[in-house]
Amino acid sequence: MMRLWKVVVLLNLALALGIGLGYLRWARENRDLRAALTRAVETARRPIGDHTWTVHGVVRSVIPRLGVVFLTHEAIPGLMEGMTMGFEADDPKILTGLTPGDPVRFTIRQEGDRVRLQAIEKVAGP
Repeated sequence: MMRLWKVVVLLNLALALGIGLGYLRWARENRDLRAALTRAVETARRPIGDHTWTVHGVVRSVIPRLGVVFLTHEAIPGLMEGMTMGFEADDPKILTGLTPGDPVRFTIRQEGDRVRLQAIEKVAGP
């Protein structure tokens, strides 16, 4: 009889631990979903139309024949978080002289759903 109560207590502890951990996981997922929903709503509220931003970044790769440069850039307010991505240049000539690792300041323009690189210049390192 003494062993039966120990089994019951252990089962109850295991059940309580499982429920507690499940609740914590649910709460974390709920928080992450709320944050994603907030970001989606902010993105949806972004004004439609043409906008221009000038930000800093670092050249990762240049593909002159395609007129594309890959940059790691800081957050672009109202457009996107900081990340590494490719930008198509309005004029491929502006990519001349860029090499991977160059710190740059660049201007992009959003026209509808397209974002294009308008200007780029090397700047002094950080």
